[in-house]
Amino acid sequence: MRTIAFWLSLGLVFTIPWEAVVEYPALGSVTRLIGFAVAAFWVLTVAVTDRIRKPAPFQLAVSLFVVWNAISVMWSANADRTTEHLVTWAQLLILTFIVWDLYTTRAAMLAGLQMYILGAYVALGNTLVNFFSGRTFYYERFSAAGTNPDDLGSVLALGISVAWYLAASKRTQKWPQLLKWVNYAYIPAALMGIALSGTRTALIAAIPGVVFGLTSLSRLRLSVRVAIFLLLILAVVNLLPLIPQASLQRLGTTGNELTSGDLNGRVHLWTQGLVSFVERPLLGIGSNMYRSVNTEGKVAHNSFISVLVELGLIGLILFGIILAMVVIQAWHQPRWDRLFWLSILAAWAVAASTLTWEYRKPTWLFLSFVIASSALASQRAEGVQLVRRNEPDVQFNREPRLSNHPDEQEQRSLA
Repeated sequence: MRTIAFWLSLGLVFTIPWEAVVEYPALGSVTRLIGFAVAAFWVLTVAVTDRIRKPAPFQLAVSLFVVWNAISVMWSANADRTTEHLVTWAQLLILTFIVWDLYTTRAAMLAGLQMYILGAYVALGNTLVNFFSGRTFYYERFSAAGTNPDDLGSVLALGISVAWYLAASKRTQKWPQLLKWVNYAYIPAALMGIALSGTRTALIAAIPGVVFGLTSLSRLRLSVRVAIFLLLILAVVNLLPLIPQASLQRLGTTGNELTSGDLNGRVHLWTQGLVSFVERPLLGIGSNMYRSVNTEGKVAHNSFISVLVELGLIGLILFGIILAMVVIQAWHQPRWDRLFWLSILAAWAVAASTLTWEYRKPTWLFLSFVIASSALASQRAEGVQLVRRNEPDVQFNREPRLSNHPDEQEQRSLA
């Protein structure tokens, strides 16, 4: 049953980048429906097998943060709106537990990351369909159906680091060679999608991924580096003429907008929210209530200000503790994984600075992946120590052999 639950979770990860493309009236997005199915089956699996991985401090901190969101209904000006939002928070909390419980091997982690890239291709494909059909989202900007261009651009930017990591990583099992080049091809395709979306935030968020990719080239043979270089040059030459001039002009204003602009009206939006924070600094105004404290009736377009205003200093501290845990866990991983996860977190931080992403699935998916990856790194380190302690004559240049038996792997990963 755990194997089935894992494969269902891969389906969920696959839909996250394009969750708004397919929606059903009164039911919601396809991701929401699959999420309910995965959560129900996972809970059933835990109940039948009577086995669940012992929660880490991260899951406990997220649980406390979600509880604080729930408590805020007591002082929310619109209890119904806050209560409806709690359904989303409950889903995200379960997602963190599912990832922690099921992604207990490196192969599982790589599979989850690969499904994110394949899902991002779906979002890219739908964006291209809209582009060639002339269907703009607004202001001559293109996106996947039902997806804000800013969200699309950030989702694609997060995938750049992932694609580099998957393409350059040494697999623990045999994977089709085609997937490596699918991942490399994603990089120019994602940059093309970001350009079509006209999202300046995503352009900046893509920088950590590109930098990480350049550092990863040292892991590859010279012939592969040359092939990648030629692929990227060929992609730029063929894709650049397709990008609308309006998108290029908008992206060209990124520097001026950062230094002297109002970030497309966001500064005024943040100022109104901070005025409300001064009035209720400790508890905030209630989860999902930012729209009620600004004249535009909009969300914060900044995850950190959103948490501060809606949940007060207490909520921001809880959120900060969660993020601090993730950064620390990313930092203490082996160098290759550390660089990867820090590039992901940097890209996310850029996106979260102009988007209300504290309750979005990509946020909690990647935060959970960092924690799960850290646990795997700790298990590998403990395995090395055990081998050296029990076999003092072992050569240090030999990698310790850990059992590959499924039952033993599962016993090591479950508490």
